[in-house]
Amino acid sequence: MTGLSASGNYVFLGSRNQNRIYYYTLPNITTRKDFTYMMGFSTTCDIAFNATDSLVWVASENTSICIKCYDTNNTMVDYIPNTMIANARGMALDPGGYLWVSDIDADKIYKIDLTEGIEEQTQDITVTPSSNPFCGAVTIQTPGLNASVVVFDMHGRQIVSDSFQESWTWNSSSPAGHYVFVITDDQGASTTLDLVKI
Repeated sequence: MTGLSASGNYVFLGSRNQNRIYYYTLPNITTRKDFTYMMGFSTTCDIAFNATDSLVWVASENTSICIKCYDTNNTMVDYIPNTMIANARGMALDPGGYLWVSDIDADKIYKIDLTEGIEEQTQDITVTPSSNPFCGAVTIQTPGLNASVVVFDMHGRQIVSDSFQESWTWNSSSPAGHYVFVITDDQGASTTLDLVKI
């Protein structure tokens, strides 16, 4: 177990290998209950619970998206890409709504204002989807670049990983829903697309 957060009469604990967040009722802890299941997102490092929205932020040793936010329905509702924080470890949420995250690669602690939303800064990489929302297939274009793509579903599960030159088409039988595309060029610059399949 790694990651501990508290709110009111509850203690939340992250399971490193079981992809789950559990909670316990204080002061007499007798049994644990499931809070949320993080499909495809294991090796958690720390968690931070947002009592206002009943959301839990999870830091993980994940190569594409190291911080994800889950609701009580096991759905990933937000994320912070590795282009912003490369290797998240410790995290805490303060009463003002700021998420504090340590990055062991940068030797820094970041203060993130969750009330303003999270925007990723792209690193001079131009990525264009053929349509959004899309039906059936979608084509990702990176003019003049060799790149790789990793696709995650709304539960944070990795669906596909591939490399391509200038253009890549995803024609999948995956169900309708929200998908996150992380595109990285051969120089390490990356960006993220939020696309909806209908």
